[in-house]
Amino acid sequence: MKESFVRSLQMQPLTVLLLALAILPGLVASTSSLINTTCSKIPEMSYDYCVGVLSADPAGASATDKRGLAVVAANQSVHNVTSTLHMLSDLVRELNTCIEYYKYMDELTASAIEDFHAGRDARGIYPKLRYASDEPLSCDMALFEGARKNPVEKENSENKYLAHLASGITFLMLNGGS
Repeated sequence: MKESFVRSLQMQPLTVLLLALAILPGLVASTSSLINTTCSKIPEMSYDYCVGVLSADPAGASATDKRGLAVVAANQSVHNVTSTLHMLSDLVRELNTCIEYYKYMDELTASAIEDFHAGRDARGIYPKLRYASDEPLSCDMALFEGARKNPVEKENSENKYLAHLASGITFLMLNGGS
């Protein structure tokens, strides 16, 4: 008796699994049908995108009506909006850091220009311009480490090259005269 009871317990999971496999195609077909029908009727929406989003979410796959699908889509929207808000907050923080780098770059470059106009030696000017040319890279690094998106990549690159050009010319002045 004890052995038959143990065997029956061992058989129950198998029975449940076989029963689930037998009814699963019907559940998937009805859910897929709901998702397919709904997605085919949404105006100005990619059918493939709609089906992909709703089918990938277990709640979408188990939804029994359009209200359930709408909740799934709204939940996905909230998740994405929250993620975007975090990314934008990081971006604002890192852009504020970049503003500080660019202020320092501006101070260094303006000081170098004053030195040029005053006829000062290039040995004192070169380090200012050389340090200034590093500031856009500092901004790039801040954006890479924080927000992971760099909306000023082109500007940073151009500013770096312009400052590097000025420091390069000043370097030539140091090594080859004026």
